[in-house]
Amino acid sequence: MRLVHTSEDRIYLYHLKNMLEAQDIQCVIKNERLSSIAGEIPIVNVWPELWVKDNLKEKWAKEIITEFEKSVVEGEMWTCENCGEEHGAQFKDCWNCQSIKAF
Repeated sequence: MRLVHTSEDRIYLYHLKNMLEAQDIQCVIKNERLSSIAGEIPIVNVWPELWVKDNLKEKWAKEIITEFEKSVVEGEMWTCENCGEEHGAQFKDCWNCQSIKAF
């Protein structure tokens, strides 16, 4: 297994895990419950970690994560063609009507 990402936000890691598994990259999250010992050891050492099970897919997983984070930071807002709702670049479907973003 290989570590591909760490974050203090466990929910964000689960989102990344779901994205990777949708690409057939099996993952596991470690250190989910270590926050209770924060202070005894440095806080960044107890953050949850996202690991890929197949070492050969490490680079691919990191590329997917990097592209996702880049699209969130640099992406543009988009408007749903079905209902007109505005969304941030990180969203690929409409929260209001569940339509998929047209590319």
